[in-house]
Amino acid sequence: MTTRRRHSLASWRELPLTVIARLSTQLAAEELRVVADGDERRRAVIDGARRHLDEAEAACLTGARFRPRSGTLERIWSNIRAAEADLLSVATDDEIRARMPEVLALVRQQLSEDSPHRRAVEEISEKAATGDEPVTDEERGTLVRALLFAYAILGGRYRRVRLLADLLWIVTGAATLGLAGLALWGYADKESLDLCFTPQPPGNRVVCPNGEHEVPADSTPPANPPSSTTMDVDTAPYTDALDVLTVEFAGLIGAALTVVTAVHRIHANHATQYQFRLPLAAAVLKFPVGALSALAGILLIKAAFVPGLSNLDSSAQILGWAVVFGAAQHLVTHIVDQRADEALSGVRKPPSG
Repeated sequence: MTTRRRHSLASWRELPLTVIARLSTQLAAEELRVVADGDERRRAVIDGARRHLDEAEAACLTGARFRPRSGTLERIWSNIRAAEADLLSVATDDEIRARMPEVLALVRQQLSEDSPHRRAVEEISEKAATGDEPVTDEERGTLVRALLFAYAILGGRYRRVRLLADLLWIVTGAATLGLAGLALWGYADKESLDLCFTPQPPGNRVVCPNGEHEVPADSTPPANPPSSTTMDVDTAPYTDALDVLTVEFAGLIGAALTVVTAVHRIHANHATQYQFRLPLAAAVLKFPVGALSALAGILLIKAAFVPGLSNLDSSAQILGWAVVFGAAQHLVTHIVDQRADEALSGVRKPPSG
């Protein structure tokens, strides 16, 4: 089989295509051995492995260019793993001994200590390390079944990672649509989302996210006794159509500060397409949540839900609090970060028991 590469391949395709090319080379060597030996059973197994690699390659080359679907990744790697198991079943004794550390490491990582598959592989590994006795058909079958079982568990854990990542992308998309809707609402009906404040004292100014306004002395009748220096000013006429968008943008800045600190969560163990998507999705989610947190926080201050902050004194103070509320989204999204870490640790660490 010749791997057919297209121009400008996306980076996610490179790893599986390289694995497919490596396995194709091994299959070519096995086919030469079949021609020499005339073993029809081995030929059938090799033909099956070839079909698996063809399926995986077709999925690579026909998948989405930038972001593959979960089903595409599942199809690619399940076929690659099936081909690897087929190759192990027809490998020579020397090749099996050479691959024994790799198989043993995978089985120990994915299976618990009390698993019969794991114990059987450990016994075969000890036997292979202490002598040159041939590998029996029963031992070969045990290795293949243990490898397939470990791959099945690994695939299930990767599947959970992908499902959580897909869910986070959906939530991110919904939150982004919500932000756009609120920004359009504020633009079309600027007085309905009033984000302006009247500093007191003196109470003759209106401060909004996009500017400050002086209120004429006769524009609004005083609500307090004449001796008072404050005025009850209706701030709605002074709002700007871009106030909501400005506060959301300030919240994005605050969220960006927390995203920078989350970069350390993407480390060398997240090099594969499976594992990189989840921390990336969790990081991107912080942006729309931060913008929503900023808008909600300013509205709560406006509604006097925060004692002592019912009247902000300047536009800079409004934007400053919006940045703070945008960064405060971490109080919510850190729960998502914890769930993402738990899902990723399930892939990296062996099960307990």
